[in-house]
Amino acid sequence: MKKSRLTEISRIATETGSALLALFQAGNSGGEIKSDHTLVTAADRQADALIQGMIRKRYPGEGILSEEQETRYPETSHAWVIDPLDGTVNFSRGLHYWGIAIAHMVDGYPHHGAIYFPTVDELYTAARGKGAHLNGKSLSLEGDPSGEFFPLFVHCSRMHQRYTVRTRYKKRSLGAAAYHLCLVAKGKAALALESTPRIWDFAAAWLIIEEAGGVIRTLEGDGPFPAQPGKNYSKKPFPILAARSAAILAEAVSSIKPRGE
Repeated sequence: MKKSRLTEISRIATETGSALLALFQAGNSGGEIKSDHTLVTAADRQADALIQGMIRKRYPGEGILSEEQETRYPETSHAWVIDPLDGTVNFSRGLHYWGIAIAHMVDGYPHHGAIYFPTVDELYTAARGKGAHLNGKSLSLEGDPSGEFFPLFVHCSRMHQRYTVRTRYKKRSLGAAAYHLCLVAKGKAALALESTPRIWDFAAAWLIIEEAGGVIRTLEGDGPFPAQPGKNYSKKPFPILAARSAAILAEAVSSIKPRGE
């Protein structure tokens, strides 16, 4: 019996996660700084090779965009956008917030997504029009955080360099874009802001948030989808804001201003 795309993507994410977890527990922390000033480790490269090998075996002929190899969007209708290790600095320093993000794209839009965080054993999945799930349980967001103590606003470390933010939510920065966005999809954070993410940081999470009933948008410029064949996405950040509801997002947009305005 032929397995569904989502089942296959989930398998690829969890198998890669198991391999990375073994490296993490063994203290694999060596790395180097890339030209874009981000860290890459041997674990990133091993995970990338593992994911690409499984995709090419199961779906030959479909193009792949990966943070660690080809960053131009493929010319194929069916394509893949992968981040083999989101949260590399956390991984290298022995912190637990890191994961694997895989998106299957159709004509430039995410149609299936899986993000796996091995240290907490959380697998987030989504299929367009079929909802989002966490470890097989349906995600359905409730938008009003008024009855909560200290609803959270999670954000990247660069936020205060780029934006002036005035919000009533409790701020946290955990060092992994995919994890921040999944906290919104899970309903644990009201808001998430990422100042300079690339398409591999959020392609899967974008779909997961929307399918869970949340909202996500760019803060500046055009949106990321449809992704454009041949475009080099290593040079194109997309500042994004995600929220559990349109009302929360609208409130947040009015309180976030680029520095200098």
